[in-house]
Amino acid sequence: MLSRVAESLYWMSRYVERAEHTARLIAVKLDSMVEQSPDEAAASWGRVVQALTGEKLEAHQVDAFAITRRLAFDTENDASLINSLSMARYNARQVREALSNEVWENLNRLYLRLSPVTMDSIWVHTPARLFREALEDMHALEGVTYSTLSHGEGWYFLELGRHIERVQLVGRLLNLHFNAAATEGAVSPKYFDWLVLLKFCTAFEPYTKRYTASIRPQKIAEFLLFDAEFPHSICFSIDRMTEALAHVAPGAAPARRAAVERLAGRLKSAVDFGQIDDLMNGGIDSFIADVIKQCEQIHHQLYQSYITYGAETVL
Repeated sequence: MLSRVAESLYWMSRYVERAEHTARLIAVKLDSMVEQSPDEAAASWGRVVQALTGEKLEAHQVDAFAITRRLAFDTENDASLINSLSMARYNARQVREALSNEVWENLNRLYLRLSPVTMDSIWVHTPARLFREALEDMHALEGVTYSTLSHGEGWYFLELGRHIERVQLVGRLLNLHFNAAATEGAVSPKYFDWLVLLKFCTAFEPYTKRYTASIRPQKIAEFLLFDAEFPHSICFSIDRMTEALAHVAPGAAPARRAAVERLAGRLKSAVDFGQIDDLMNGGIDSFIADVIKQCEQIHHQLYQSYITYGAETVL
């Protein structure tokens, strides 16, 4: 596979995952506002903004309308939903021949549907509905991607992009919530905030089937970090990432493959042997931060090994 094709597939998948995550956070947050006090809603919106953009907001800066517009439709915000879809579509167009008609048409239709939308047109009715419908369209896109593409090398680059992005996005959410819970003076997450965190990660129903309706931070951390069967857990995504790395660039020299596979193996071992009881005694924030950092290292090594390497590397 050409490195430019691999790169476009990888980034297309990362941007689609980012767009889905953004749409879900906005939809859940808009729906949950009516259940929170103004202070709790402001703190929750602040965590959403920081998770998606890295920016910290003061309580007086929180305006649900302005935040939603910036996170969803602001073309000057690199992390906005519409920009993520635009970049996914751009990368898909570069490798149109590597995709099925169904994948391209679903992605293109979703972008064209959302690009003319304005906040004024959706805010007067039920603004969360648009984002829930966008989520349904992205789930359909994931379905046709799975069912209409050959599961060859290109597919595994899509898998790498999806799961590297997912680990980082879920990791940031967890880190923000557990940091807030441990920081004196901060507005600590309440019972309802932990429930919303589960919904941010599509985990509410799977969690309650595993642990009943007892919403406890330790069990939430255990589920979202270490559950090997739940698709939005850190453990699940790292397992898929490791599996995908074993299938890409089969003809590459062992030394090039070993560098990135070694990093992924080290990350997998850290998660496989992590103990939630130890982490909850004060190390969970550093553990999650280390997972995110190791994902960045895997990303950079992946580029060096398979995408931006020079001809002399092959020779």
